[in-house]
Amino acid sequence: MARDPALNTVTTLASIGLQPVSVPAPQDSLSMPSNDDLVSAAISLWPQGAAWGSPDGQAVSLNSNLARFTRVLIDSFEWLYARAFQLWREATVSGGVFDLLPEWEAEYGLPDTCIEGPSTRSERLRALEAKVLSQATVTPGDIIRIASSYGFSISIEEPAMFECGFSECGGEHTLGDIRQESFWIARVFDLAIDYFRVGESELSVDPLFDIGDGERLLCILNRISPAWTTPVLSFFAYLIDGQGNRLTDGDGRYLISGAI
Repeated sequence: MARDPALNTVTTLASIGLQPVSVPAPQDSLSMPSNDDLVSAAISLWPQGAAWGSPDGQAVSLNSNLARFTRVLIDSFEWLYARAFQLWREATVSGGVFDLLPEWEAEYGLPDTCIEGPSTRSERLRALEAKVLSQATVTPGDIIRIASSYGFSISIEEPAMFECGFSECGGEHTLGDIRQESFWIARVFDLAIDYFRVGESELSVDPLFDIGDGERLLCILNRISPAWTTPVLSFFAYLIDGQGNRLTDGDGRYLISGAI
């Protein structure tokens, strides 16, 4: 996209990422067999003959003592086949990861170091799926999409330095070193802010304001942003009425507070 001679580049839409595709789970007669599914094959492994209940090659009756004894021997194989099939399915995330979740997390560098505190199993599975389906972070839209997957609503502004012969006076381009263009601004919406309160907060201990999960978001952005760039957070809040509805202007755009 061509640069504007007056305005900074602002990206508000996320890119389209890969989506998991549900496929039918492969199954066969041995994926979760019952005792009845295994007993006939197991009986055929016994020697043949009258002493074994199969004179002249006749089939052994499933009501015979030998068949009942065989059922006892193969009882544990019901669990073994089902267990082996489940572990085989866990070779891919789409098959459903349960027992091998710690091994999958170790393979993909999880749990996420930007997330503090314990995570539920469903949160760990979502993080693993996102990691497996991750794509290269190339555009600002990619960063917006990844931030959204962590629950953050952001837009990205890329400031431009004033250039003689290109920039327009009165525009958003500011004077400064061209190296400042390595910084980009992540506008964060609806993030909880805890302010210093007289009578409650403690001087030299509590900050003037604490921006909830801001540090977590900054950790994520630093990890996924191009190595030559540095993200900077700017916080906004949607203006709401007494019923909690977001206020809009005449064009239907949401009204927001000033940046912090």
